[in-house]
Amino acid sequence: MPRRLNILVSSTRQWNPDDEFIRTGIKRLLASLIGPDHNWVLWNRNPDLFYNRWDDGRMRTDFLTNSLRDPALDQIDLVVFAGTPEWTGPPVDRVYRTLLTFPQIPVLVLGVGSGGDTHPLADHEIAVLDRENVLITTRSPDLADQLNSQLCQPKAIPLPCPAFYSGQFRGWPDHRRHGIIVQSSGTANQQISETLVQDLLTALRAADTTLPLDIISFYIDEFMRFSRLGFHSPCIYSYEPDDLLAALSQYSLLISTRLHGAIAGLSAGVPSILIADANNFRIRSTQRLFGKLLPVLTVPEAFNLARHITNDELHDRSQAIQQFQAESFAQLSGLVNTFLKKYLPGAVRDSHTER
Repeated sequence: MPRRLNILVSSTRQWNPDDEFIRTGIKRLLASLIGPDHNWVLWNRNPDLFYNRWDDGRMRTDFLTNSLRDPALDQIDLVVFAGTPEWTGPPVDRVYRTLLTFPQIPVLVLGVGSGGDTHPLADHEIAVLDRENVLITTRSPDLADQLNSQLCQPKAIPLPCPAFYSGQFRGWPDHRRHGIIVQSSGTANQQISETLVQDLLTALRAADTTLPLDIISFYIDEFMRFSRLGFHSPCIYSYEPDDLLAALSQYSLLISTRLHGAIAGLSAGVPSILIADANNFRIRSTQRLFGKLLPVLTVPEAFNLARHITNDELHDRSQAIQQFQAESFAQLSGLVNTFLKKYLPGAVRDSHTER
């Protein structure tokens, strides 16, 4: 029997479902290459675990957590940074510094993003990322350019976010129902502008009894706010990301303020639309790799499309999404497969199962 690998993944639990969609997509990718029977160890970037949330990388000693508290890498075979803008900086500073003393451990940096149009790297981060046994893919062409300008050799490759592989197509729904993924303005690092919230509320009130729709919240504060407003449309929520992925797969169309809500919808073959503030770099830079398959519209434009798009048009969009998904998965899988064969000999199965 092949040896079980110990894989350290940097992600979050019970903080942001978007992070968990990314991690799910990466785990499915790796399972297709090396099989499912490995040990996953979590470096949990949930900000509640740190002394000063995003600004102090030391973990609080008064919180119990079933994740790695100190980045001891002596038993780790592979380190994976799973997307999001917090793949560098204080929340993972100790992981990078420990990697400096374990140069033999290969590192996958997959689907990482940035919150702004610049992403400066610290010297110790560059020292790790410049190593030959590090593969980097970004979910933004802009970020790939930024990183490559700082590294000794250009190596960052822009590819669609791995959350695109988190869900599964379950067949075309036998009913027409739209999902509206909402946010509020009051939760740190989870908020949208109150102006956008009010635009969304105006559109929801107008559509509440005229469109078959559900109001979907990923975060408890959003659920409590929207569920108290007296909509006739159901308000959907779960703390469990797998529940959300299953729910998203049932819709004929998704409209989302959340970037990874829309991408998770695409992962299940559901046509999805983003609505965002005009200056939202994070959303707009990531959307570019999806092109027309993930349009960014204003609130009125998105709801107008939801009213008038035909079932045939939705079905055609779903087929185009699934084709693009298969092509992009094959591209990422090929890169990771080649990397693992070189830096983790024997880990890759002779014939891995395509998604």
